Amino acid sequence: MSTIGIIAEFNPMHQGHKYIIDCAKKVGNTVICVLSGNFVQRGDVAILSKEERTKSALICGADIVAELPVLWSMSTAQNFALGGVWQLYNLGCDTIMFGSECGDIDALKNAADVLLSDAFNTLVSERVKSGVTFAAAREQAAMELGVDFKLLRGANDNLGIEYIIAAKKLNLNLDFCCVTRQGAAHDSDEIVGGYVSASFIRENLLKGNIGYTERFMPPALRGKINECDIADISRLERAILSVLRTKSADDFKSLPDLSEGLENKLQFSVRVAGSLPELYNMIKTKRYTLARVRRLVLSAFLGLDNEFFMTTPPYVRLLGFSKSGEEHLKNFASIVPVITRAAQIKELDAASQKVFDTESRATDIYALAFPTPLECGAEFKRKLLKTEELI
Repeated sequence: MSTIGIIAEFNPMHQGHKYIIDCAKKVGNTVICVLSGNFVQRGDVAILSKEERTKSALICGADIVAELPVLWSMSTAQNFALGGVWQLYNLGCDTIMFGSECGDIDALKNAADVLLSDAFNTLVSERVKSGVTFAAAREQAAMELGVDFKLLRGANDNLGIEYIIAAKKLNLNLDFCCVTRQGAAHDSDEIVGGYVSASFIRENLLKGNIGYTERFMPPALRGKINECDIADISRLERAILSVLRTKSADDFKSLPDLSEGLENKLQFSVRVAGSLPELYNMIKTKRYTLARVRRLVLSAFLGLDNEFFMTTPPYVRLLGFSKSGEEHLKNFASIVPVITRAAQIKELDAASQKVFDTESRATDIYALAFPTPLECGAEFKRKLLKTEELI
């Protein structure tokens, strides 16, 4: 049987996430999840901490959970995929499974080949120069080369294609399979067959509708969320605006995924905007999507730069495992260091220490997003979670 890898946010865990873990367990003897840290790809705080989401993954059947550091978890689809695929490979995965709107892995693999071609890159460059967003340029170029545009509009399909591309770029011997997404679409506010989107759950949790929301989560997780566990970026709003107001245009130049000239718009906007929504709307244009703008704002606030952009994480940090997951780890040798304790970082190279320092700083700031602010130092106190102690 295979070792199945899943790249996820579980922000938070819902029935659709449990479904894909169940599918993975039917075809794999070990299921490994690489989980986004406390800041996520949409440019927001994770609504539940990575510790709480790790517990959810383990309770719902994952054998190993590892962390995708903030430098990759809050980034472009390409960088997110590069980091996640590399982490899974270094944990011994031979197959990566992901949710898919189309459910056709051959079509997704073909799309990945097209997106890797020189012809595609040339067309994208031409479209971007004409002023359209990268996402639109990517879609137009792919369609011209015969790719069904629907594959690039489905959030899950789009990420799946990037996973396949990442493996090819890294020359990793990995297989891929997809599971057709169940129920409500990504970011939908509908209830379909008992399934809802993670955004539906987040919206209701932030409104305080915990009991109502939990009915759409796996039964084993119901009754486990408390109001004090829910993080909200609005609690960081004044802090974000105050930090950004101290920065010059030059300070913004080193942000990851920044287009030339945008630093001036950022510098002007942060000196005028009185709220985060106002700031986002001032920066957002047809060329810069809202998610990209939110990531840039949070990157500037957290002090993230482009040093590690489109590289691979220098280590793997484990967040938890089951007994079978622990056995798997004993029988597999990773290319990069696999750590279980913060103290091990001191033994690693300068790049690893810098990535960890960045993660620690981000977590200390994330601690202010809760109803009652938490103290600093959580990354150094974090204990490895074990399934048998959670159930």
